[in-house]
Amino acid sequence: MPKIEVFPTRDALYDAAASTLANALTTTVASHGKAGFAATGGSTPEPVYQRLSTLTLPWDKVTVTLTDERFVPASDPSSNEGLVRRSLLQGEAAKAGFAPLYADPASPEAAADAAQAGVAEALPFGVTLLGVGGDGHFASLFPGNPVLSEGLDLETERLVLAVPKGEPAPDLPRISLTFKALIQTSLIVLLVTGEAKRKLLEGPVDPSLPVARILDQDRVPVRILWAE
Repeated sequence: MPKIEVFPTRDALYDAAASTLANALTTTVASHGKAGFAATGGSTPEPVYQRLSTLTLPWDKVTVTLTDERFVPASDPSSNEGLVRRSLLQGEAAKAGFAPLYADPASPEAAADAAQAGVAEALPFGVTLLGVGGDGHFASLFPGNPVLSEGLDLETERLVLAVPKGEPAPDLPRISLTFKALIQTSLIVLLVTGEAKRKLLEGPVDPSLPVARILDQDRVPVRILWAE
């Protein structure tokens, strides 16, 4: 189990996360000539992306994609693509490529199919940034969802999966990278805030929770960065 790295303030957490992402991407470009970045959504990573966008990286050799996306256009306030375009792909970071998960398709299934090629081109990732839900989900791989087993299956041929609306989550259809895609990376960073999620990740973690697959695997190093 990776140890939880505790930061005294959220600003310190955001600074450390931005530095960690920048170092991973720079190292991967140096060794592979390019780097993919799987970026998560939500409110917590926005200050990280704002900091990351100001750092000097070989942005023209970086391709950003998303760990998951709601089935909404980028203009929707809840769109992860919109978040990344506003907070990360600015200034020098605007030179990075972007592989969307939503491109005005007819259905979430069509979106997942259309996104496969762009995600495949971005692989392997220099770094995968993930949040963790209070129910133990990551990306849009939710407990009890009918596509969860395929989403966690390392033998699946899918890199991108349509996730149906469910109870209690998600509230909208979504598009998600599979565990197979997310783990094709040099580093996984879990960005976590709040005492409840810290307790969730302090082992042993319930093996029935999706996030246990991240924590129990030994293919890729995992860092858990946390602040209250």
